[in-house]
Amino acid sequence: MATNRSHLRGVAPDEAPPAPPAAPLTLSEAVEQGNYLEILRAQRREIVTSLPDERGPAKAALHRQLAMISKEIQALEAKQAQAAKEDAEGVVVEDEAWDAEAL
Repeated sequence: MATNRSHLRGVAPDEAPPAPPAAPLTLSEAVEQGNYLEILRAQRREIVTSLPDERGPAKAALHRQLAMISKEIQALEAKQAQAAKEDAEGVVVEDEAWDAEAL
């Protein structure tokens, strides 16, 4: 059975509060920066904002697009998390030599 654990902790008298999270980028800001993951996140926010106003086939299309974008975001985030984990562990993966006879 899971227990409810509090995330509260004591702080040092000289400890500053954490910085507030950065505001999400607009679609045009994400495009300007050229960060594909941020572009996808901004597109997802715009789709979610426009969904309540849509009906019929347009709403269905937006739902499909939302699902596709969400899956792509999840895959990219997982790839980044894995890369960060490998960097933190100092893991270096070397490519193997190509062996055409293995086919």
